[in-house]
Amino acid sequence: MSIFDIFVEAHWDELYAFFSKGNPPLLVVLLAINTAVFIFFMVRRMRGKSAMRPETASTVQTILLAANMFAIFYEDIYRAITRLM
Repeated sequence: MSIFDIFVEAHWDELYAFFSKGNPPLLVVLLAINTAVFIFFMVRRMRGKSAMRPETASTVQTILLAANMFAIFYEDIYRAITRLM
């Protein structure tokens, strides 16, 4: 069995059902956010791009940190916003 066969025969409907339920576990959300950023940096590195300027790297790290904090404190942030409205 090849990797492609494993990919084709995966239970994608179960994965869709898992995410469509509404609240995936925190670990999965953090993993998805950090994997997306990691893939961005790997693709950039594979294309042979030069290193980022320090200001840009700091901005990307700040955005990643904010996204992780938002994922962790989503319910509290949502509750605070609904109180304001």
